[in-house]
This record gives sequence, structure tokens and C-alpha cells, in this order.
Amino acid sequence: MRRAAIGLFIATLAACGAGSSPPPPPNPAGLAETVDTIVRAAMQRSAVPAVSVGLAKDGVTIYVQSYGLADVTTDEAATTATAFELASVTKQFTAALILQLQESAQLHVDDQATTYLPQYGLPPAITIRMLLNHTSGLADYTNFPAFQGWYVSGVAEPTALQAIAAAPLDSTPGTAWEYSNSNYFVLGAIIEHITGQSYALNLQQRIFVPLGLMSATYQVPPTPPGALGYTRSGGSIMPIRMADRSALFAAGALSADVEDLLGWDHALFSGAVVTPASFAQMITPAPIGMGGGSFYGFGLVLDTFEGHRRAWHNGFINGFLAYNEIFLDDGLSLAVLTNGDFIDQQALGDAIYAAVCDAPAFAARC
Repeated sequence: MRRAAIGLFIATLAACGAGSSPPPPPNPAGLAETVDTIVRAAMQRSAVPAVSVGLAKDGVTIYVQSYGLADVTTDEAATTATAFELASVTKQFTAALILQLQESAQLHVDDQATTYLPQYGLPPAITIRMLLNHTSGLADYTNFPAFQGWYVSGVAEPTALQAIAAAPLDSTPGTAWEYSNSNYFVLGAIIEHITGQSYALNLQQRIFVPLGLMSATYQVPPTPPGALGYTRSGGSIMPIRMADRSALFAAGALSADVEDLLGWDHALFSGAVVTPASFAQMITPAPIGMGGGSFYGFGLVLDTFEGHRRAWHNGFINGFLAYNEIFLDDGLSLAVLTNGDFIDQQALGDAIYAAVCDAPAFAARC
């Protein structure tokens, strides 16, 4: 999460027009061989213990597979039911909860954040919209000296919020784009204030249970199976200490398996989580760009890849990397989860997309 974690619209068949039919599925063995070759080569280069990959089209899984070891010490194999930490992919879940509250008229994204958390002295100029699209100017709390202690031992929510509000702003609110986990920590607190329930309970009641996301959890370690995280120390692969959930909170505390992440994509971008109007807000770029042709919406990065519009987010936290993307005009979603923090998960995802969607045998599925 300390790295700038930058870590779907799903069309129904009816929307394709009367009398249309889905394209024939590609040869499963050919697709498997294509993806497997790319993933195994990346794992060999990086020595990452495990990778889970999923591809889905219009909510239908095209391919899902896990590779390697969830636990190096016990030689436990990773499976498609193995949960990995999502890190900053969590932010799109938080953004969706905020928009659900807007839909029920309990807040508006242009409200001042301090309206809901007056006790902390947040600058009045900061709006919920600015928190959602990282233009608030709030300094990133994961860079505070105290964060290392919070990571290990946890932190009381008011303590973190007081530190966030007291820190000098990095920029005048609304004038610059800068990725800051503080924005989503504050959003989590707003969700709790309005609902009178914990962030974790809101996730459970509003998202996980209604959508049937059985592996998705705020707790770590998750109920088995859950991958252990690893980092590099010198020439060795070492297990990491899992972060206390209170230190990550609404900015990066979730875990899930790859199939549930694909299920989340379909639910979010097909209107099962927020309305189409709310989703349109999620993929409306902030007025200030990130650079390199990328913009940030609400919990989603917006750009193009090989000429195709996409919304995506990656996640980084010690021991884990995550990547989740959807091609907005094509209904294709792709997820990559790893239990090592030393592989370029976005490059791996992009390589899989290019190999599958540029191949004549599979392109009809993209």
C-alpha cells in the first residue's frame, strides 16, 4: 500500500441485440496452454511462490487457474479457492459503499468530509469526491513514522484520523492529484459514522452476503484456505508478518480468491452493486490527470490499453500483490493475485490480455 497502488461494465446477452448469439468458446486446451506458458515463465523469473489468474467475459468465466504454493513451508498448493490479500483493490469496494449511501440520500459526494467527522478538524474545503478521486491534498498516513508500529500492533481509528487531519496538506484541496491512502481511511470512517456499523459489517451485509462472495473477508488470516505472504530478503524468500487490519482499514484490508474477485467485477459493472448512474460516476475521471494518459475515478484508474478503454486498480502490501481490470467496451475482466511482493503483477496481467485477445483463436472472447 505504500507504493502508489495504481494496487466493468458487463453487457448482458440481451444487450447484444435480438437474435444474436455468443461467440463459440475457444479451445480450452489452447487457452490454458497460452496462459500457463506466460504465468509459469513469469513465476520462474521472479520466484514468486503462487499466482492465481482469472479471465471472465460478460460474467462468464473463461479461464481460472492457480499456480505454485500458498505456503512454502508446508508445500500447500495454491488453488482457485485460495484467498490472497487485495491491498488497494479494496478501494473500489469502499467507493461502492459510499455510492450506495448516496443512492439512499444519506450523503452526497460533494458534501464536505468534515460534516460527518467534525471532531477531527479536517479542512472544510475537502469534499467526499476529493477523497474518492485523490485530489484532497491529504498526506498519506502510510508514510507517517507511526505507521510501522500501527502495521504491527494496530491503531485506534480516532488516533489515525487525528494524525491524518493534523498533518500538513500536500497540496491545496482540489488543485492536484496525489495518491493517498488517507483518503480511503477517512471514507471508511464516514461509512461507519453514517451507518452506525463497522466498515467490516457494512461489507458483509451490503456486498459479500448479497453477492455470494464466500471467500471475501476483512479478517486476516482468513478462514482456510488463505495464502501466506512472502518477500525477498537478500537472495531468500521470507514469510512476512500480516498487517493488522486496523492499520489498513478501508484503504486496503480485504482478501478474496480470484473467482470471487471476478464475481465482484461482474456484479459491480452490471449494476448489481450500485446503479448504472453511480457506476458512471465511478468511471468519470478526476479533472486532474495522473500523468501518462491515466486518470482516476472513484477507486478505479481509467486509461486505454491496445486501444481499449479499461478501468483497473492494483494493490501492494508486504507479501502480496493484486491486479484487477475490466475492459469497459468489451466486457472482459482479468484478475491476478500473488503471495509475493516482487513480481510486476500489472505487466503479467497485460501480457495475458495481449496473448489471449491478440490471438485469432481467442479474440472473439475479448
